[in-house]
Amino acid sequence: MRRVRLFPAALFAAAFLSVAIVPGTASAQALPLAKDLMDKHDAAVGGRAPLERHTSMRRSGAVSIAAMGMEGQMEMLQDKSGRYVQKIQLGPVGDVVQGFDGKTAWMVQPGMGPMVVDGDQAKEMQRQGDFFGSLHDMNNYASAETMELVDFEGRKCYKVKIVRKAGGEGFEYFDAATGLTAGIVRDVESPMGKTTSTQVVSEYKDFDGMKVPTKILIKNGQFDVAMTFSAIEFDKVDAAAFALPDAVKALVKP
Repeated sequence: MRRVRLFPAALFAAAFLSVAIVPGTASAQALPLAKDLMDKHDAAVGGRAPLERHTSMRRSGAVSIAAMGMEGQMEMLQDKSGRYVQKIQLGPVGDVVQGFDGKTAWMVQPGMGPMVVDGDQAKEMQRQGDFFGSLHDMNNYASAETMELVDFEGRKCYKVKIVRKAGGEGFEYFDAATGLTAGIVRDVESPMGKTTSTQVVSEYKDFDGMKVPTKILIKNGQFDVAMTFSAIEFDKVDAAAFALPDAVKALVKP
């Protein structure tokens, strides 16, 4: 039987982190403050008000891994309490599912079975459940500093080094022309260890007053994962969708 090498499910995590060309010639004095760049992005996507109107969100679309000849469907469910579930369906390979129910971070993937996630990886999954994660709350950052004007994936962007209070650091790139986040580069924890992930986001579209990137390309050094979101629905997620799968419940200590 041919063994299929599976990808780390954590590398698919929605990508809507708020905060990851020829070097620019702008002087350090001319560089905008990191907070100003973050505020500009938040204003450009609509701010907090559009999200405050809703209690849950469902994003759905397609996913492809060209290097492995795989295509499938994916969906991400979130609610205002910080719970989330992400499912990637890859045909005969099976489903890659992960989530956070407010207490427990978990994942289930073919060839590995169910597992409870802890440590830095659990913190990362908890951040993915942040309903307001596409925005920049300065209370979540230990520091943020604009480094330089650079070329990032063919766009002039301001490179900002960010350090989160809850752990984790990396770089977020803000499009100099639009003010929108163009991408994020950082190390992430996965079942296969730490890896550097580059997320490139583009094609922002309006959904009920909120601009959301509908194309995300994740580069992890081994293969590229392309995600295209075709629909975003609000207030249609049943609370039962966030319940732990039975196989995961059996692993949770009382």
